[in-house]
Amino acid sequence: MLVRFRRIALELAGVVALASIATAVAVAVATTAPWWLVAALPGALFVGHFVHLMRSGPTRNGAERIAVPVIGAAAIVVAGLTAGWPAAAVAAVPIASWFGYDRWITRQHRPTGVIEVGQPLPEFPLDTPEGYSVTSAVLADGPHVILFIRGNWCPFCMAQVREVAAQYRELERRGVRVAFVSPQSAEDTVELAGRFDVPMAFYVDRAGRAAELLDLTQRGGRSIAVADRAPDAEDDGDTVVPTVVITDADGRVAWVHHSTDHRVRPEPSTFLEVIDREGIAVAR
Repeated sequence: MLVRFRRIALELAGVVALASIATAVAVAVATTAPWWLVAALPGALFVGHFVHLMRSGPTRNGAERIAVPVIGAAAIVVAGLTAGWPAAAVAAVPIASWFGYDRWITRQHRPTGVIEVGQPLPEFPLDTPEGYSVTSAVLADGPHVILFIRGNWCPFCMAQVREVAAQYRELERRGVRVAFVSPQSAEDTVELAGRFDVPMAFYVDRAGRAAELLDLTQRGGRSIAVADRAPDAEDDGDTVVPTVVITDADGRVAWVHHSTDHRVRPEPSTFLEVIDREGIAVAR
């Protein structure tokens, strides 16, 4: 039940924010009380913050995460002092929804360490976009940056893919290959691969089998508005914890990063720093 609610929580929070804006504006117009418009500000902040995240992709700092509650709290106080407690209540509802999104919906499962630094990359099943079954052995032939992403529907993942593609030449110069693994359908994976004119590899984690073996499954992490088009997978809303693994020439794990917040991802410059620091680069 909790997982099912998590899947609709974001849409529900958005509806609440829009409803608070509409209520504040309607009351302000109906009663000719302009101070009621202040009560619409927290809802507008919530919606604006989410639109900003959708456009900008991964966040690198918490500035906007501090600004939303601070400005929202100020708006609640002003609304209460000028228009009364009903206006303050209307203003407070979207901020409460924002805290639910920020503190609960974005939080990720913490993997137990199946992928360990210094150990060989664990074996797990994969499919190529063409439908051929392979294993993680395809990622053991030389150093790799392996990124487990949620899918095309995730704006943070797509921004991350674009950032890696932009830095691909620097990775190639170091002899490091790039591979993306996603539980989304082969059809969506083919579409994603076609967006980039660089030789990055894309694999399908059919029915989330690899994520389960690696303890990377995020229960209920996919919004109910996002349909799972994989034909043999139950639409349970599970996805993958955004994860980056860097392996050396022998296929051993040199660095691993699990996102604790699905909005926060390491920059490609971090990958280059790890590769240079660990001496992973190979002659081309």
